[in-house]
Amino acid sequence: MTGRSEKAILNDTLVAVSALPETIVYRNNSGQAWQGRQMHARVGSTITVKPGMTILQDARPINFGLQGSGDIMGATAGRPLSIEVKNATGGQSEAQRNFEAAWAKAGGLYVLARSPEEALAAIRATDR
Repeated sequence: MTGRSEKAILNDTLVAVSALPETIVYRNNSGQAWQGRQMHARVGSTITVKPGMTILQDARPINFGLQGSGDIMGATAGRPLSIEVKNATGGQSEAQRNFEAAWAKAGGLYVLARSPEEALAAIRATDR
């Protein structure tokens, strides 16, 4: 599976894990988006407006999701589950390592997986 994208691994892992008995999972998005009032400008004005562009006036960032939380969240056999998906070369950020430690300390199952098979094996290895 070398060379597979993280997105492809994540999608396949989500499908595989959701098929386990007593398991419910969902895709957990976190990140940042921008919000503001949409501004209308004519092409050729002070800025160059290209088709499809949106200009925001008074733009401000909005953060969503819990920083460092897993790509897949849910529960398996009554135990909270968080799965962080990485490709063959990806590594955890400091926020992800901090989340892993806090999640495990609270009794949750945290899995770092580079393939659906790796995620399934880690879940099956726990007391279900």
